[in-house]
Amino acid sequence: MLAFVLRRLGLTLVAVWGALSAVFLVLHTSGDPALMMAPVGADEEQIAALSHALGYDRPIAEQYVAFFGDVLRGDFPDSLTFQQSALHVVWERLPATLTLAATALALACLGAAAAGLWAGGAGGRGGARREWPMWLVFLAQSVPGFYIGVLLVWIFGVELRWLPTSGAAGPAALILPAVTLACGVTPPLARVFRNSLRGELARPYTRTGTALGMSRARVLRHAAHGSMLPVVTVLGLEAGALLGGTVIVESVFSWPGVGQLVITALQNEDYPLVLADLTFLITAFVLVNLIVDLLYGLLDPRVRHSSGRS
Repeated sequence: MLAFVLRRLGLTLVAVWGALSAVFLVLHTSGDPALMMAPVGADEEQIAALSHALGYDRPIAEQYVAFFGDVLRGDFPDSLTFQQSALHVVWERLPATLTLAATALALACLGAAAAGLWAGGAGGRGGARREWPMWLVFLAQSVPGFYIGVLLVWIFGVELRWLPTSGAAGPAALILPAVTLACGVTPPLARVFRNSLRGELARPYTRTGTALGMSRARVLRHAAHGSMLPVVTVLGLEAGALLGGTVIVESVFSWPGVGQLVITALQNEDYPLVLADLTFLITAFVLVNLIVDLLYGLLDPRVRHSSGRS
């Protein structure tokens, strides 16, 4: 198990290094950072002085090494918008994003479990009566997330006036953005769980259990446990993507998280804040996938052994 964990940690470090290198190159080839950070109306001497002060006039290789040194120390330049450490600004917004993402993921898991059990629990029998929950989740998948958000705002915020449509003032404000995010995560989870559950119900051990008089609920419980491996894989991918998906949803609902912060940084051309935001989102995505890899190895020892032979 230790060798498996070390291998996954090594791959994670390589993935983080590659992704951050791509961020560095994209931001530095999109224009002079000092020019973007300089105040409106600054002359060439002021821009050159700013570029020298921040080290942007050094060779690109030196800047690359310095960039990773800053990342390892968590030492980013001050945000131009908030006039404080860019990383500190990201950390202040992090709890709101984690709360939103965790709530959306919990709702998605509940919805996927209910739809998958209903549609897959009959082992492929039951026709349209069993498939209608899947039709609903497929419909949710076919609609863009921002459109679902706007639709929920119009129905529950404007017409019915049941829920707040912006901000983070209380638990009620969490409902609409969390449901919007969950609508994008539920369909792939439900589809994989349904198909995996049907496959498990067709295996000999479930038919044997049924023949020996086991209750349907107990058979489904064992089959659902055996269906978890592919679901965990998709869950990890969706959980990582969820952090990126909060960018649009947080903007629609004015949720004060890291996602909305990205939009603010881009609008204000706040280079240090963009850098800190992207560094956090990339690292979080890779770490989530590392956790999923480790869970996969715990759930299925064959993964650890096959990885050790490769």
